[in-house]
Amino acid sequence: MKIDIKPNFNFRFKNVFKGKKNLYLVLGFLLLFFILLFNSTHLIATLQWFGEVGYTRTYLTRAFSVAGLTIPIFLVFYLVSIFYYKSIAKKYDQVSYPPKTTEQIKIRNRFVYIAVAVFFGIVSYGLAKDNWYLILQFINGVDFNAVDPVFGKDISFYVFRMPLYQFLVSMALSVVVLLILLTVIIYLIIAAKSSFNRMNFRNLRGILHVLKNGFIQFAGKALAMLISLYMLLLAVSYYLDSFLVMFNESGVVYGPGYTDINVNVPILRIMAVISAVSALVVAYAVQKRKISLIGYSILLIFGLSILRVVAYVGVEGLIVNPNQLERERPYILNNINMTRQAFGIQDVEIRQFEANQNITPQEVTENRNVVDSIKVNSYRHTLDFIKQAQVIRSYYDFNDVDVDRYMINGEKKQVFLAPREIDRSVISPATWQNIHLFYTHGYGVVLSDSSTVTSQGQPDFLMKDIPTTNLTDISVENPRIYFGEMVSDYIITGARTDEFDHPRGGENETYRYTGSAGIELSFLNRILYAIEEKEPKILISSLIDGNSKIVRKRNIVDRVRTIAPFLHYDEDPYIVLADDQVYWMMDGYTTTDRYPNARTYGGINYIRNSVKVTINAYTGEVNFYLSDENDPIAITYNKIFGDLFKNLDEMPEVLRDHIKYPEDLFAIQTTVLEEYHVTDPGIFYNGEDIWQKSAVTSSNSQEKVQQDPYSLFTSFGDEDDLELVFTEYYTVKGKENMVAIVNVRMEKDHYGQLVEYKFPPQKTVSSPYLFRNKLNQDPEISKELSLLDSGGSKVEFGDMVITPIEDSLLYVVPIYLVAEGENSIPEVKRFIVSNDDQIVISDTFNNAIGKLFSMNLEEPSEGPEGPVDETLARRANDLFTEAITAQRAGNWAEYGRLMEELQKVLEEMLN
Repeated sequence: MKIDIKPNFNFRFKNVFKGKKNLYLVLGFLLLFFILLFNSTHLIATLQWFGEVGYTRTYLTRAFSVAGLTIPIFLVFYLVSIFYYKSIAKKYDQVSYPPKTTEQIKIRNRFVYIAVAVFFGIVSYGLAKDNWYLILQFINGVDFNAVDPVFGKDISFYVFRMPLYQFLVSMALSVVVLLILLTVIIYLIIAAKSSFNRMNFRNLRGILHVLKNGFIQFAGKALAMLISLYMLLLAVSYYLDSFLVMFNESGVVYGPGYTDINVNVPILRIMAVISAVSALVVAYAVQKRKISLIGYSILLIFGLSILRVVAYVGVEGLIVNPNQLERERPYILNNINMTRQAFGIQDVEIRQFEANQNITPQEVTENRNVVDSIKVNSYRHTLDFIKQAQVIRSYYDFNDVDVDRYMINGEKKQVFLAPREIDRSVISPATWQNIHLFYTHGYGVVLSDSSTVTSQGQPDFLMKDIPTTNLTDISVENPRIYFGEMVSDYIITGARTDEFDHPRGGENETYRYTGSAGIELSFLNRILYAIEEKEPKILISSLIDGNSKIVRKRNIVDRVRTIAPFLHYDEDPYIVLADDQVYWMMDGYTTTDRYPNARTYGGINYIRNSVKVTINAYTGEVNFYLSDENDPIAITYNKIFGDLFKNLDEMPEVLRDHIKYPEDLFAIQTTVLEEYHVTDPGIFYNGEDIWQKSAVTSSNSQEKVQQDPYSLFTSFGDEDDLELVFTEYYTVKGKENMVAIVNVRMEKDHYGQLVEYKFPPQKTVSSPYLFRNKLNQDPEISKELSLLDSGGSKVEFGDMVITPIEDSLLYVVPIYLVAEGENSIPEVKRFIVSNDDQIVISDTFNNAIGKLFSMNLEEPSEGPEGPVDETLARRANDLFTEAITAQRAGNWAEYGRLMEELQKVLEEMLN
C-alpha cells in the first residue's frame, strides 16, 4: 500500500490574517513604536548628558565617525556581494534543474538582497565601531620627528598609518576568500543536483573533466577576477609584513635581528613581487583554462615560504649563533635606544652615591628640614585608623588615602588626605528615596601631617570631624562631595524633600543642591529617564517636580572615561583642596603597542602622561589639560576632537601647584629600568646587570611582596624648598643588596625628571627586605618587638623610608601595634632608626634620632606659667578617660563630643 506523505507547501498563511489586517497593522505599528522608543532613550539620554557636561562635540565626532565609516564599508561589501551574486545567479538559473520560474527568482532575489543588507549592515557597524579611529588618526596623525633605525620611517607610519593599511588588507582578503568559497560551494551544489545523475561514476576521469570544464564555464571570469585580486592583496600583505619585523619577539631582543634584516625582509619583498605577477598569471590561466599555470604560481609562492624558513634557520645556526653578540650588537643597541625612548627613560640623571654609614650630628642639623619631614605614618595604617576614628556615621566611608604637599600655616608639608564619601551599600533602609534623593553626597576631607603622630601614636589630624575642625589656613567653604570614587548611582536634586547634609550631635543637618550639575526633569524627561534607569518612580513620584534635576555618572572615573575613552587613566585619582572647594585630579595616558623596535610591557610599548584631568567634586565639571605638548598621539587626538585639551597654563594656579607625577607611569618606568638601565649591548646581552625592585614585608609572618612606589619629601640640593618625589629601591636580581634608588621629581621645572642614585658595586647597602632581616637579628630590637607582640595585640611594620642625608642613607621604620580582631585601631608605638650600621629603637622619632646620633632633638615644651587649676586638670583627665572608653566601644559621636569638650577645658587651662 502506497502512502503519500508529501507535505503540502501550498498552504497560504494569508488566510490566517484575513479580516484582521487593520488590527495587525495597528499592533505592528505599536510594536515598532515601542521598539524605537526603548532603543532611542539611551541615545537621547547620552546626548543630553554630553550636552550637560559640555562635550557634545566629542560624542558627535565619534558618532559621526562611526556612521561615516559604516556607510562606505557597507556599500563596498553590499555592492560587491550583490554584483557577484547577480553574475553567479544568472548562470545558476541557466543550469538549474528543474528551471526556476520568474516569480521564484524574484522572491529569491528579494530575500537575498534583504539578507545581505542586514548581514553586512551588522558587520559594517561592528567594524566601524571598533575601528573608527583608524581613519581619523590616519588623516590627522602628526609626525613623531623620530625614525626607526632600520627603514628610516617616521614612527607615525607605524602608529597612525600601518594599522589602517593592515585593517583594509585584512578586510579585503576576508571578503575575497568568502566569495571564492561561496563560488565553489554553489557550483558543487549545482553539479550534485543537475549533473551527477547523468554521469557514469565508473569513469572518474570523465567526472573530473566534466567538473573542471563546467566549473570554468560556470565561474571562470568571476573566479579569475577574485583569485587575481587575492594575489594582489597577498602581495600588499607580504610587503607590509616586511615592516612588521620591527615588532618581532622571537629573537635575542624585541625587534629585528641580523637574520630578520638579511633574510626575512628580502624574501618577503620578493614574495610580494611574485604574488603581484602571479595575479596576472592566474587571470590569464583561468581565462585560457590552463590550470597548470595557477599551480605553478601557488607552488612558487609556497616554495619561497619554505625557503624563507630554511634560510632563517640556516643563517641563525651557521652565521649568527657562532658569533651571536657581534652579529646582533647593532640590533641590541637599537632595541635599547628605542625602548628607552618609548618609555621616556632615556634622560635619567645618574648621580654616584657613596652610601656611607657615618652621618654626623652636624649633618643631621644641617638637614633638619629633611629629617623633620620624614613620613612616619604609613598609607595602610593611616587609612585603617581613619576608617575607625573619622567615619562618624556608618553610611560614610573612605576609599583610600592620597599623599600630596601643601603650604600649611606658612610651612610646606607632606600630608595625607582622605575624602569622606557616602557608602550606598550600608544605607539602611535602602529605599529608593534614601539612595537617590536623601543620601546624595559625602562631606569633608580628613587631612593629617604624614611626618608627625600624637602622643598616643595616632595620626596628627589637621582637618577632621563633622563639621570640619580645621587647624590649617586652607579654606574649604564647600566640603560636599557629590562626585567621587565610591559613588555610582544617579541622584535627583531639587526635589520637594531636602537632602541629608551631615550629622550634628544627634540631629541631621539638611541641604539643597545649588550647583550646575544635572538635567532638568520635565515631564518628557521623567518618562525618558524612567525608561533609561528602569525605574518608574522617576515618573510617578510626587517628590519630583519641574525644579528637580537628575545627576548621572557621578563616579569620576566613569565620568571621565565616558567623555574620552580613547585615553588610559591612572588607577588612583587624588583629592585636591583649592579655591575653597574640593577637586579631583586624574592622570591620562596616551599609549600604543606600535612603537617600532621597543619592548612591550603589559601590552604597550609607548606611554606618555600627556593629559591632566580635573573634576569639581561639587559641580562635576570636567576639564582636560594637555600636559605634554610634544606627544604626537595627544596632539592627534586634539586635532580629531577639536581642541578637546586645554593648554596647561589655563589650569588655575592653585590646582597646578598640586600636579603630581603619576604613580602608575612611574611604576611602569621603574619596571622597564630593571633591564633597560643598561646601555651597553654586551652587558645587556649577557644579562650581567639585571635589577629587580626590592620587596617588603609588613610583619614577620608575611611573605615578601612588591610595594607601590614610595613617597619622599626631600631635597636634591638645587632648590630651597623640599620636594615631594616618588622613589623606588633596586637590588641585583636574586639578591637583597641594594644597588640603586630611582626618584622622580614633580616640582615646576623639574617635573618628570628621573634621578638615579647609583651605589658602588663593591659596597653592601641594605635593601628594605635586607634591613628587615637585620631587625630580626638585632637582640635589642627583637626583645622590644617581642614584648610589644603579646597580650592580644600584634606588631606590624609601617612603610620604610630610606632618606638620603648628604652621602649617607637614613632608615626609618615606624612600628605599629594593632589589636586582634576587627575594628582595631593601629597606633605607632616605636620608631626604628638606622644609618645602615647602628640600629636604635625608641618611643618617639626624635628620641630615636637623638639616641642614634647622640644629640637632643626634642623641642623645649612651652607650658602655662604658674600653677595649674586642679579642678580643670581633674576635669580634663576625666574627659580623656571617657573619650578613650567611647573610642574603644566604637561610639564615635560620643568620642567626638568628649574630645571637643576636652579641647575647651585645655584651652581654659592654658589661659
